[in-house]
Amino acid sequence: MTPESTKPLEKFDLSPVHAEAGFKLSALIGWNQTVDDWRYILTHGEGVGLTAPDKTLVATAMALPYDRFAWICMVLVAPDYRRQGIATRLMAEVVQRQEDAGRVPGLDATPDGRKVYSRIGFRDHYRLRRYRAESASSPTVQEADRVTVRRLATDDLEAVSGVDRGLFGGDRLELLRHLLRRQPEAAFAAFHDGRLAGYALARDGREAVQVGPLVATGDNAASSLAAAAFGAVQGPVYIDVADARPEFVEWLGACGFVEQRPYIRMMRNRDSGFDDPSLLYAIAGPELG
Repeated sequence: MTPESTKPLEKFDLSPVHAEAGFKLSALIGWNQTVDDWRYILTHGEGVGLTAPDKTLVATAMALPYDRFAWICMVLVAPDYRRQGIATRLMAEVVQRQEDAGRVPGLDATPDGRKVYSRIGFRDHYRLRRYRAESASSPTVQEADRVTVRRLATDDLEAVSGVDRGLFGGDRLELLRHLLRRQPEAAFAAFHDGRLAGYALARDGREAVQVGPLVATGDNAASSLAAAAFGAVQGPVYIDVADARPEFVEWLGACGFVEQRPYIRMMRNRDSGFDDPSLLYAIAGPELG
């Protein structure tokens, strides 16, 4: 008989029933996702997985479609199965499926990942960095004249989604609804003379709360929104900020944040993405776009 350890891995299409197994895999690797994250991605995305002979999920690759593009995410391989080319094969299949559907693949890469992705046609768009605080403590923020910050309400989501669609380049109203349900006490909107001037949402994580997306018309509004979100949560906090926001990053340092790791936003066979980063301060997370 073939020893159990040499039996081939079984490939299959992922679905929401695999949320618990996906969470166990990402937790094994030390990622921050929760079962709710996996359930959302598996419900709204598509991808493939591999199971070992004992039916344990040992590898995944996913894509979240957003109109003209798709976000490649959750490319994971259990430590015992690495260095066999599994991640490359699964990702190639997911990328091909999205391109066959007419979507341009995009992703947020670590520096090591960038070396791999650059060889298969992904091009740099812009850079981000993850910042972490054990417990965020915000210094006083002087709100600009006629700028007010209040809790984001469900009734605000249509207006927020309209701004977000132009910023992000695709419709992610369902994601915004999902984030508002996940952490309603940390969702805020900023208004200037009655008009939307920014918004911030957050979600709980296995290891830390992730604040983002954070969108604002200026540094003061961004800091006011972030301060409100930080004040509404407890424990460690992550925020993934565009490098183009040095003043905001300096303010984060005063809040107790330190840099954890860089990311490079990349699109396949395109020199630019579909988004407009002019109002972007922090993304929703590298797995969500």
